[in-house]
Amino acid sequence: MSTLKLIDAVVDFSTHSVIAEQADTAQERMVSGAPCHTTIWNHYTDPTEQFFAGIWASDSGAIKVSYTEEELCVLLEGRIRLIDSSGTAREFGPGAAFVIPAGFEGVWETLEPVKKIYCIWQAKA
Repeated sequence: MSTLKLIDAVVDFSTHSVIAEQADTAQERMVSGAPCHTTIWNHYTDPTEQFFAGIWASDSGAIKVSYTEEELCVLLEGRIRLIDSSGTAREFGPGAAFVIPAGFEGVWETLEPVKKIYCIWQAKA
């Protein structure tokens, strides 16, 4: 049963203050380029800790990915290429909205520095 929420519960990314989390991608995940530097502004985590939403940014590089989560991406700037395990690729640029389903394995290649809005649902094991 859901609990009634009021307007104060709405999270506006433009005014919601969060601490940026910065990291470099582990070298073993890198396919090309130097370790990608990423910044995450996680604006929302639901009480079950299965749903997350925020903004993610990365510089150029290609990394191996193996999705256990469902992710909606909306690119605000930059360009990326997704390459699946069979070698088939698709490119996305500013304004693109797409879902990466759990089970996707391949490469996320940031062609130009990118910033995206993300919404992730991760089933608890």
